Amino acid sequence: MWDYINQIFQGYPAEMKVIQKMTKVGISVKIVYDEPKLFCDAIEIKPNSIARAYNVDRRVIVNLIQKVISDKRLYDFFSNLSPVSNFENSGSKIGFGVIEIIPVDAGKPGIIAGVMKLLADNGISVRQVITDDPDLIDNPRAIIVTTETVTGSVLNEIKKVNGVKAVLLL
Repeated sequence: MWDYINQIFQGYPAEMKVIQKMTKVGISVKIVYDEPKLFCDAIEIKPNSIARAYNVDRRVIVNLIQKVISDKRLYDFFSNLSPVSNFENSGSKIGFGVIEIIPVDAGKPGIIAGVMKLLADNGISVRQVITDDPDLIDNPRAIIVTTETVTGSVLNEIKKVNGVKAVLLL
């Protein structure tokens, strides 16, 4: 899909920037009463709000929406996006452990599986895993939220998982 999106938005860097942000946040494009609209779950977002948030001209948003609704493949994708709660910044405030995994190569299979196995072997339950898409994000990473704070010894073990470049306790 990302090859297709890159092809459609090639030569439109501002639109591509917004597409990446919309995908990360889960902002969808839907047609309501024959009018295209942007949504975060059931909350409508005006093009001006998106333009201000992502520091682009409003016309960039309008053009992007038109491209999405006029292309069945894009519309099928963007009309089904939904937001996901992310405990990266708030998890530690309620007693969860939050770790950041920086991979050597995010496209390498088995990194998350290796970390999950290690956490399970240490009796640590996982509440949430959010990974960046390496096709969208320049320096992708994974955020893992656990039911308890991860100790230094477990962090050191995670650093030894094949494909892990660095681990940070957030």
